[in-house]
Amino acid sequence: MYTFTLPSGQEIELVELTGREEELLTNQRLIKSGEAINQVLLNCIKRIGENKSPKLDDVLNLLSGDRLFILVKLRQISLGDTVELELICPACKQTGFISVNLEDLAVTPYSTEREFTFKLPGSKKQIKFGYLNGHKEKQLVLLKEPSLTSAMLARIISVDGKPPNKKVITELPMRDRSELRREMLKVDAGIDTEVEVICQWCGSRLKTRLEAEPNFLFPNMS
Repeated sequence: MYTFTLPSGQEIELVELTGREEELLTNQRLIKSGEAINQVLLNCIKRIGENKSPKLDDVLNLLSGDRLFILVKLRQISLGDTVELELICPACKQTGFISVNLEDLAVTPYSTEREFTFKLPGSKKQIKFGYLNGHKEKQLVLLKEPSLTSAMLARIISVDGKPPNKKVITELPMRDRSELRREMLKVDAGIDTEVEVICQWCGSRLKTRLEAEPNFLFPNMS
């Protein structure tokens, strides 16, 4: 087993991915519903802190930054530190290659706070918000039409002390929404999986996230 400290500060123990997890991660129905990742995490996490028999609810209670950190570590212990990416430039359609060492990815620890208060600059409304976790990720995945509003709502606990709703968040001035998203990003933590490269053919800037690339978990299938 492999032991790691999560961005939230908890210690976990993991085992390597097997063919059972590979089958889950190639099942498009389970991927779309979010069940595949949750089941993979449940299969491979053998301890969370003092909990030596984590259940699905324990996996869903994990903060999103912790969950992504675990996925990266599972990839490392199962397939190695190096990820070879094949990226197609959206501007010139040429293919480029990049090698990423997962050990080099920056990790930002979570603060001890779990709720934050922010006064919107325009409407002066008082917003209380928290972090995303597995439960909220699951809710977002199940939405037929996910939007910026639904992503913000998933993190908002209250608006002026009252439960939030879609109408209130939709009617906020754009400036308030932008500043709120900025504030949410400011307190976010976890592992930075964003990769940015310059196309060698046309000079365009390419951005992607490692977990979104097929070669991240399936290096021999491209």
